[in-house]
Amino acid sequence: MTNSSCCIIKPHILASLKTGQVIDYILSAGFEISALQMFYLDKATSEEFFEVYKGVLPEYSGLSAHLTTGPSIVLEVR
Repeated sequence: MTNSSCCIIKPHILASLKTGQVIDYILSAGFEISALQMFYLDKATSEEFFEVYKGVLPEYSGLSAHLTTGPSIVLEVR
């Protein structure tokens, strides 16, 4: 295993055509993108993914719902 983190580029970024800017920023900061995949999340999957934040973040419901509005890109960043 290597030190890595999950990064999600949310649907509003894809819709605004700024995905390339986000990826450029990550790379220019010295990080490596070791995996990348586009997902369409349904409500159940989105809620399961963010379950750790339920009751912790007041915006949990909105964040979970937002991820179902369009595609997201998930990156493994090292």
